[in-house]
Amino acid sequence: MIKDWVRYNDIEEKREGYYVSYSPVFTGEEFAVLKTHIYKSELVEDAKNIAEMELKCWIKRYPVPVMVLVKNLTDVDLGIKGLTGENYLLGYPTKDGVYHSWGDYPEDHKPNVNLSKDNLAEIYSNLPCKTSAQINEELGQKALEVKAARIVLVLWLCVIPSLIAYLGWSNPIVSSMAFGYSLYMAARKGLELWGVKHRSPQDIENEKEKQLKEHHHYHCKINPDAFLKLKAENFRKERTDEEKAKIESMHN
Repeated sequence: MIKDWVRYNDIEEKREGYYVSYSPVFTGEEFAVLKTHIYKSELVEDAKNIAEMELKCWIKRYPVPVMVLVKNLTDVDLGIKGLTGENYLLGYPTKDGVYHSWGDYPEDHKPNVNLSKDNLAEIYSNLPCKTSAQINEELGQKALEVKAARIVLVLWLCVIPSLIAYLGWSNPIVSSMAFGYSLYMAARKGLELWGVKHRSPQDIENEKEKQLKEHHHYHCKINPDAFLKLKAENFRKERTDEEKAKIESMHN
């Protein structure tokens, strides 16, 4: 990845029966990416025209090369390749308007557009962005937070118990407190085992959750192939649910 880069925020817009998401040109890349998500079945056969129309619309707004990808979210079994013979649409601005090509550009129609950082900054002047310096600063801050958390964890799990053990050996007051706490925990567990003291609902729920995890882990371990299939199905379901939620939001 280029060291000194700029990433502009994506844009998402609703349409009637579909929605589009536009990812601006990333520093050093050759085109922006426009994804067209069709969720009304009656529009699937018109996907070619929709893609070409959106291409012109976005190039007019931001005059840079664009790759258009069409995603069919309906139950109609027809992809863009079945309509055009290709999987994607390419286009770029020209003096006379917009040139576009389904599939790769012909050799004599390669785009020649200025995609320098300065020119992209002018083209995308209305879009929020983040630079590599800003991201590195954020990552540095997160690294400091992780380091601080590790130090606290080491203190809590290692230093403090060691200190208590030492004080318990050298200080009679601390020793008595530690011994009393041990007696309390032993008595509490004994009362729970004998049924005299009932466990809290939270303790019961935690125990059930632990047993359930151990049960699942056991069966996943003895049948890893089925586990991998289940994982794949879960990922597909999550993706489908996300798409349905997105489509639902488009109606609002």
